[in-house]
Amino acid sequence: MTRDQIEACWNDPRNKKWGVYYCKADPRVIVPKHPKWMGWTINAARPSAFPVLLLLLAILAVPVFIVAFKGAGIGLTLVTAAVTITIMCLLCAFLASRTE
Repeated sequence: MTRDQIEACWNDPRNKKWGVYYCKADPRVIVPKHPKWMGWTINAARPSAFPVLLLLLAILAVPVFIVAFKGAGIGLTLVTAAVTITIMCLLCAFLASRTE
């Protein structure tokens, strides 16, 4: 699927069901929201969407919980949260830009 075809799918309002992006033709699991500056969402039509969502939540939560339970201060916990959020955002941007 070409980038233009993917963009056409993404812009088609019929590919939203109950406010969730749902397009079987779009090969991406993570897609940008409308408008794009608001972040990303999942393509609920892809079978791997929910495992990827759980993985992203684990990438966010596990390091923060480990640091918090090890007895680190609030400052280190907040830094860990900021780093994991940055990593998650970069991963979502990468996954949303893929066309395979």
